[in-house]
Amino acid sequence: MKVSDIVSRKAEQQFMALLRSGLWGKPADMKFFGEGTEPDWKGILYLARTQAVLPLVYDGMLSLPTGMRLQGPALFRLLAYVDKVEGLNRELDEASAEISSRLEAAGIRPVLLKGQGLAVLYRIPEHRQCGDIDMYVGEENYRKAADIIGKWPDAAEGSAEKEKHIGFIFRGMDLELHRHALSMPGIRMASKYRTWERGKLAGEGLRIVLGKHLDGTADSVSGHGGTVLVPSPMFNIFYTFGHAFFHFMINGLGLRQLCDVAVLLHRYHDDIDIGEFESCLRTYKLDREWKLFVSLLVNHLGLPAEEALLYEGRPAGLTDKLLETVLDDGNFGQNKSRPAHQQRPVILKKAGSLINHHILFLSRFKFSHRQTLRHYFHLWYIGFFAFVHEV
Repeated sequence: MKVSDIVSRKAEQQFMALLRSGLWGKPADMKFFGEGTEPDWKGILYLARTQAVLPLVYDGMLSLPTGMRLQGPALFRLLAYVDKVEGLNRELDEASAEISSRLEAAGIRPVLLKGQGLAVLYRIPEHRQCGDIDMYVGEENYRKAADIIGKWPDAAEGSAEKEKHIGFIFRGMDLELHRHALSMPGIRMASKYRTWERGKLAGEGLRIVLGKHLDGTADSVSGHGGTVLVPSPMFNIFYTFGHAFFHFMINGLGLRQLCDVAVLLHRYHDDIDIGEFESCLRTYKLDREWKLFVSLLVNHLGLPAEEALLYEGRPAGLTDKLLETVLDDGNFGQNKSRPAHQQRPVILKKAGSLINHHILFLSRFKFSHRQTLRHYFHLWYIGFFAFVHEV
């Protein structure tokens, strides 16, 4: 079901205005709020929830005149949710730093991916809606690190091992230990990318302190969560976009992931070698896709055009369509109402999953012909071996 069937155009415009306000700390654009009328809070909160940006919309709401703000039980529920997110962010900050410290003590160089390492780039770090902990250790130290974590008294087995990572539960929080950071479709492309990724994550990085916004220098912060190593700015931008685009292709993504890219660009745009960055995008066939997505960041999320690397404008219709698709999909595709096939026999389950992926790829083709085809053939490749393994 499309978002336009659930919420009004007015609610969508008001939601985006509040999101931009919360993201950048500027007053909400009042042209989307009729004088003397109450905002469409039901629609606004639906979009904020399904896009995983409720705390940011709450921050934007505070810029509205008092009489237009959310009231009553709905406000108390929102406050309770924001308080919960703040508490979880603090727990994740402390856990991420503790995991990093223990691995470093064992002679392993962990790099924190996404998550709390991106939260410090937000105006209020605790208001980035958080998830799990992704810790990269590389292929060489992967098994050693997994064995070490498996022996910790405050850790337990988590999600099953996959190509990129293995899961643990650390003090009640999901931890993914990564041998690889990003999946790239195509055997040769994946091999080439992993060599580049390994060099970038092994030889570069920034040491930060979790819990407080960066204070204006690349490596000087103040906070409560302890120190961790995060990727270098250029790799972080490429990786965060690449990870978001990968999810866009295989299931969907929310505006939370695009806000991550926006705050990275806002903070580090002056520190990036544009020629090197563009070359990297072209090498991995993501240059056209980057320019489309960065157009959405400028035109809909309010990122200043001068901070948007390689921004050259895109047809408004296609950019608007991209936003519509992101809103329809919901965070990681949670809004898509396609039939589940998990309880069926293996052959029917695989056939049903394949049908769902075909539907998804058809909807992505207008945004990127080449990446749709690349992911399509990659799906057949990995699907064949997964089917043989299960049978």
